[in-house]
Amino acid sequence: MGKLIKLIETVTEWVGKVFSYSVYALLVVVVYEVISRKLFGKPTIWAFDLSNMLYGIMFLMGFGYTLKHKMHVGIDIITAKLNPKAQGWISVVSYLVFFFPFIIIAIQASTVFATQSWQGLERVQSPWGAPVYHFKTFLPLGFCFLLLQGIAEFLKAVQQIRGVRS
Repeated sequence: MGKLIKLIETVTEWVGKVFSYSVYALLVVVVYEVISRKLFGKPTIWAFDLSNMLYGIMFLMGFGYTLKHKMHVGIDIITAKLNPKAQGWISVVSYLVFFFPFIIIAIQASTVFATQSWQGLERVQSPWGAPVYHFKTFLPLGFCFLLLQGIAEFLKAVQQIRGVRS
């Protein structure tokens, strides 16, 4: 179980770090737009859409990384006072009842959403008219990486119940 957790967390860490570099592309697009608009009085027709796409990719592909590093919002006011075994049980039940069903539904729904976008070769509804279907593919991908890290977190909670240190 420990090797599987380590493998999943290695993938999660790699994906999170690789896609964190999209912030630089986002920065270039936004700075270019601001300079173009404010200094030259010539706003672009593509910067707004591209910045939304880049931000979305960074956000979605960071789901698993954020879960791995415990950066999602959590209410641990009660669980922090419990012993590790009880914390593990609460995590296991929470993952089974809330996390996994939600993520599976999200993957299914976002896959339908992305598939429809590919089938229609969807484009942004702006004068730029750039294709958007490939960007929508990141939606189910992000949820898949979140599911993968969720499996690792679930397995860590099971280990916590068993008293195994990770």
